Amino acid sequence: MSAYTLLQLVEVLLTSVVLMVGVLTRSSTLTVVGGGFLIGKAILNILAPEGGSVYRRSLIGYFLGGIFILIGIVAIHFTS
Repeated sequence: MSAYTLLQLVEVLLTSVVLMVGVLTRSSTLTVVGGGFLIGKAILNILAPEGGSVYRRSLIGYFLGGIFILIGIVAIHFTS
């Protein structure tokens, strides 16, 4: 297993833990943050066949994940 694959697995494990802690503690904000990180990771991997550097794909993926987090936190603010 390459170091990059191992790093990806660790990232998914850590963000899944953040998501699970948010669910178990009933913390909407923490759940949205964990989901946003997982969305960022998914987009990074979805863009892999298109090519481009890992840096570029990471910027796009985590930027879109950050937008999800921002929208989620605003939605939580107005619905709570």
